[in-house]
Amino acid sequence: MPRVPAVIARGWPVVLEMAATVAAPPEVVWRLVTDWERQGDWMLEASDFVVTSPHREGVGVEAEATIRIGGIETRDRIRVSVWDPPRRLVIDHLGWVTGHGEIYLARSGPGRSRAFWREELHPPLGLLGALGLIAFKPLMRRIFERDIEVLRDLSARAAGALESPPNHYQ
Repeated sequence: MPRVPAVIARGWPVVLEMAATVAAPPEVVWRLVTDWERQGDWMLEASDFVVTSPHREGVGVEAEATIRIGGIETRDRIRVSVWDPPRRLVIDHLGWVTGHGEIYLARSGPGRSRAFWREELHPPLGLLGALGLIAFKPLMRRIFERDIEVLRDLSARAAGALESPPNHYQ
């Protein structure tokens, strides 16, 4: 019996990369990114965050959130695999969609940062799941780009750089 090629059996990942210049130092952005229960403040497609590990900082932190994109809702479990404050955070997605997300923060001047966010998502259901994720990729890109803009603005407000919150995300 012929073997099914791995690309058909497992599918392939979808990679999304976003970046923003932030009017806040990396330490401020880091605090917002790692305030687990408040991640829904900047990841607008996510809700119901719960830390499930006994500790809240460092490698091994585990949490869950409900993610809703394009009418599809799933519970995403994550585990921190790299914790390098205030520069780099890597989480592993352990739910229905697997993969990893990385946020890298670099100081770009006095009170400023450059935030880089990369998601590599591996779909379930092999080829069918990969085709589905490819179809959703433009929507996911728009959503994640909006998220990093919201994070940028929240960070700037937290650093005292903005007077009032913008209202153009809805």
